[in-house]
Amino acid sequence: MFGLPSLKLGRILGITIEVNPTWIIIFLLVASSLSFSYFPTAFPGRPVGVDLVSGIVTALLFFASIVFHEMSHSLVARAGGLRISKVTLFIFGGVAQMDEEPATPGREFLMAIAGPAASLFLAAAFFLAFVIMRAIDSTDVLWGPLRYLAMINLSVAVFNLLPGFPLDGGRVLRSFLWWSTGDLLKATRWSSRAGQLIGMIMIAFAVYGVLQGTLDLIWFGLIGWFITTIADSSYRQQVVKEELAHVPVSAAMSPNPQTVSGHLTLDELAHDYFLGGRHSRYPVVVDGEVVGLVSLAGAKSTPRSEWGRVTALDVASTDLRELLIGVDEGLDLAADRLSSDQPGALLVVAEGRMVGLLTRADVISRLRRARVAGGQ
Repeated sequence: MFGLPSLKLGRILGITIEVNPTWIIIFLLVASSLSFSYFPTAFPGRPVGVDLVSGIVTALLFFASIVFHEMSHSLVARAGGLRISKVTLFIFGGVAQMDEEPATPGREFLMAIAGPAASLFLAAAFFLAFVIMRAIDSTDVLWGPLRYLAMINLSVAVFNLLPGFPLDGGRVLRSFLWWSTGDLLKATRWSSRAGQLIGMIMIAFAVYGVLQGTLDLIWFGLIGWFITTIADSSYRQQVVKEELAHVPVSAAMSPNPQTVSGHLTLDELAHDYFLGGRHSRYPVVVDGEVVGLVSLAGAKSTPRSEWGRVTALDVASTDLRELLIGVDEGLDLAADRLSSDQPGALLVVAEGRMVGLLTRADVISRLRRARVAGGQ
């Protein structure tokens, strides 16, 4: 995200949760706004320390709500057979990274609607807790954050239901257009144009507000710019996918790739292959059978002092389900899988036998060619 490495916080139900450094900016903005503006205005006279703690805790719960929203997308998508590599918090909120797109309009609709439904559920839950706390005459230190969290989760749900890509409402719109026309590219074009219109309206509203002296609307305009940019790039990416869908993996792979023994030490691997070879990834063979893929990045994850006793097999990616792709599959599917952090290369198979290696570098020329077509 924005070219910056993200910090992995852990895994929830098998899905990695990470924080991009840009998230710190929005967290500080939200926490400070709550601590020094919202809570002091709503509850005048409270000690500054109480408002500060309330602001920080409420901001953390708000972003936990964003994770809940994205996890809902992720779990529904995974139930539909899609691979979800991670959920990332960043400056504009959160995003679930899918390694591929839904195969049917129905799956897209269910995946898209899951996020707003989750936010509506949280809004109702926080509001109920707020009502209970007020009924038992609890302190505002407890019910104040609950009221805010109910309001902000409702706002997140409503905003995300706006009918423009890449918002959840845009995906809902695309699913209906896809279902009614049978044309995913056309559905993507219309929903992306709707997203661009929404983004431009937000930018125009922000510019007008700033000219009137409302500087807080700068952030509103930045979100509009982000939506406009992603909407346009989403359509271009779909054009690329349509082009690549007609290109088989066999047209871009490196045939008969060189393999390495799983028993080689990292020292031997570095000297004989990574330094003198053509590739930064090699299929790993044990007893004549390909068992995984070793990369220079995987080797570098091991301290240099241990390279003499750690083998290629020790650091190789060995989950073949993530590594294998059929020789006749479309290059669009391969590009989706290679766009994630791992594995970085795919083992191409035909009738159970490895016949080639496909890396990100192998599809660059095809991607560039397709992107030129998509820009026309």
